[in-house]
Amino acid sequence: MILGMAFLSALGKMKNKDILITLNNWQDKEELEKLGIKHFVYPLKGFCVGMPNTFLLEEIPKDGYIFINRILDNKGIDDLKKLIKGVTQKGLIFDDLGVLQIVKNLKMEKILYLSHFNTNSESIKLYLEYVDSVIVATDITENEIKEIVTLLPHKLTLFILGYVGSMYSRRLLIDNYCQFHKIKKENPLYISKDDKGFILYENEYGTMFYHNKIFNGLQLLDLDAKYYFINAPFLNAHDIKDLIDETSKLPQDKGFLETETIYKLKGEAND
Repeated sequence: MILGMAFLSALGKMKNKDILITLNNWQDKEELEKLGIKHFVYPLKGFCVGMPNTFLLEEIPKDGYIFINRILDNKGIDDLKKLIKGVTQKGLIFDDLGVLQIVKNLKMEKILYLSHFNTNSESIKLYLEYVDSVIVATDITENEIKEIVTLLPHKLTLFILGYVGSMYSRRLLIDNYCQFHKIKKENPLYISKDDKGFILYENEYGTMFYHNKIFNGLQLLDLDAKYYFINAPFLNAHDIKDLIDETSKLPQDKGFLETETIYKLKGEAND
């Protein structure tokens, strides 16, 4: 089989980079390692939303990264305190700043993922006083990301591929929708309106909305970052390979990498 030049180029870059990827199942791990992926992120059972497969803490290898993306209530915080007291895994990726207070004295790598909030160098510099790395939001352009990386080399984690969460609710929205309309429950649930589409996934802690098109920012591999993140809740190793190979038929886009989100409001006076 002759691989395309794009695949060889992307694959070559990945073999020289520290890639972090959310793992769905053990069967994929060996194939993903062949793509040059070294670091695996394991969604922690009971502390994640929007992740179809999760892992008990004792299942996560010592060289693995724990993933927590729930916004925790008081009970969740107390449960995490008890669970993570003797943790020996390599690192932790988390969303809730309350988690930082719990893990601040643990000898593990800490990576902050605030989804849509890490969009400027000043706030990121502040967070880097408390964590080892910050995942830069996908809501800004490639040029803006380059500026931040230039100011903070070797410290950032760049989201390069996968599904981006659009919103998260603690409500069981799929359950409510299906009960109201008296239809069979689908989970994940695919919805669309005009040219906009979403993938919804629900568990007991709430419902995550993902943009239905896979974010493809593989060009960000050219930037100098600490890690490069792939969020793959519905993707297997074959899907990842095809995305790198540019042979995938899954819907993709580049998010805001080439689209500035600056708009002039109607009625605003001209300068």
